[in-house]
Amino acid sequence: MIRNFYQYFDEEEQRLVLQSIIIGIAVWAVVFPLKQMVHTIFHTTLHWIEAAPTPLVLFIPLLIGAALVTAISKYQAATIHYRDKKGHVHELNDVEGDGLERAIALYYSSEPSFEQALTGQEGVNVRWQLPTFSLAARKFLATLVTLGSGGSGGLEASVTLIGESVAAGLFKPRQISHEVTQRGGMAGRIWRWWADNNPDSLQTAQLSGIAAAVAVLLGAPFTAAFFATEIMYRYRPVVEKLLYALLAALIAFFLSDVFTSGHPSPFVWERTYVPPTDWRYFSVLILVALCIAIISRYFKRLRQWSEHQFHRQRNARLRHLTGAFITGLIAVSVHYLTQSLGLTEHGLELVLGTGETVVDMAFAGELTIAVALIALVAKMLATLATISSGGSAGFLIPTLFFGTMTASIFANLFGYEPMMIIIPAMTASLISIANVPLAAILFVVEVFGSVYMLPSLLMLVVASIFTHEATIYRTQRQTYEARQILPGFSVRRIRIPASWVGQTVIELDFRRRFDVTVIGLVEHESENGTPFVRLGTASATPLEQGDVLVVLGADDKLAALETAVAAMNHADLPT
Repeated sequence: MIRNFYQYFDEEEQRLVLQSIIIGIAVWAVVFPLKQMVHTIFHTTLHWIEAAPTPLVLFIPLLIGAALVTAISKYQAATIHYRDKKGHVHELNDVEGDGLERAIALYYSSEPSFEQALTGQEGVNVRWQLPTFSLAARKFLATLVTLGSGGSGGLEASVTLIGESVAAGLFKPRQISHEVTQRGGMAGRIWRWWADNNPDSLQTAQLSGIAAAVAVLLGAPFTAAFFATEIMYRYRPVVEKLLYALLAALIAFFLSDVFTSGHPSPFVWERTYVPPTDWRYFSVLILVALCIAIISRYFKRLRQWSEHQFHRQRNARLRHLTGAFITGLIAVSVHYLTQSLGLTEHGLELVLGTGETVVDMAFAGELTIAVALIALVAKMLATLATISSGGSAGFLIPTLFFGTMTASIFANLFGYEPMMIIIPAMTASLISIANVPLAAILFVVEVFGSVYMLPSLLMLVVASIFTHEATIYRTQRQTYEARQILPGFSVRRIRIPASWVGQTVIELDFRRRFDVTVIGLVEHESENGTPFVRLGTASATPLEQGDVLVVLGADDKLAALETAVAAMNHADLPT
């Protein structure tokens, strides 16, 4: 059985297993040094600020970092088109801001779509037109500079984009691979076997890269694999790629485990407390979950508002510098406030960096209600300033930070060991802000043990009810009625008014009246009684009651068309 083990897998499965292992190693080799370097440089910067005669010197590294990130974001910059759940396309700089949304857009870039049909692009070639290894390198540097200089945010969004880019880069056809293939021989056969042009194989590699990157960051491979799968397939019940994502995550986790002496988790605690099972404890958990759900709603609104405000500024350098200045201003204000009130000597750490140190302080019971409340508000605002202005960071660790601060407040109020409230609260914050329920519960079990599964499940259910499907990450979900194909241009479905029945598009003089193009007709009923889509000849087809026109045009023209049709429908109503 051992000798013939490989025969139980077909050639495709053998290749995917080998790819997942190599991807896990390659992604770990990039993400693990980034994680160590970010923490080292940030703490060096923080010690330098604390040793300075005034904390105002923190503006120096923050502004220098913002200027460097601006330069990195402009160097060989590429534009990634991201579609939100309303069907709108957003043009994103590939290096700036939250890398997870870029990773999602790149993941789906190779799938067949209407846009690709219009532009004559298809398959994996769409992904190859965008950078891979160079994007990973630029994102690496931008993240190192953003967080190392004191910017506020997490690492997970950056490493997911790095993981995706490294994984895709391993299969991208290059000049040297073309030459090897042309020469033939063993090397040519190996490359042809390795580099599959199937979009499904590319997505498996991308998912494996993302899972491996998150496993290095969280020290929880099972959580990482489910996180990657949930993020990509939130609205699609597809988990067949989970095995390969888990394999890559395990490889990256074991390598991290070796180099961190058996403690790859981002948090540190001295002992684990077993939570009680009485109704008072569960009631407190429900109250905490409700508060986290409310906080998450306001946080998402603030994120939308801050991004809108920052991106009204077209000058990228000024935008980055403004974000860094606001982050520094918040940190200095918190420092002076906590010092004057005698609350803590770690005011800068409450705001700057990734926030793991403050979470460790919360586990140890070192945070008072006032400090936790100040940290919650200040970290939220600073993280939004850093990321919305274009700084390279993410929301996952800050999400856990927000849940931790909320839990610390209630632990102090009701006299519980902070860990008993904090760990379930992390689950509630992950589901409320990131909407990854499976990854949230698995994270708690993997990192803290199964004793926290029941309270975590309770908070997960409560938070899910009150936040529903809301998430900080825009999604690739597409709407039926309207779909933007490029910024400012969309395809929409228009149900015809009664006054158009019996007329053709030509007779309606549709193009001149509305300045849009009819590209199809969804007939109400075909000969076999089912809806039928007619393309090309729609302009000469008499319209019938219930038909739907598929039209293409500028968003403002389409909006005017919808307004005109709505007015006609209103006029057709019986009085």
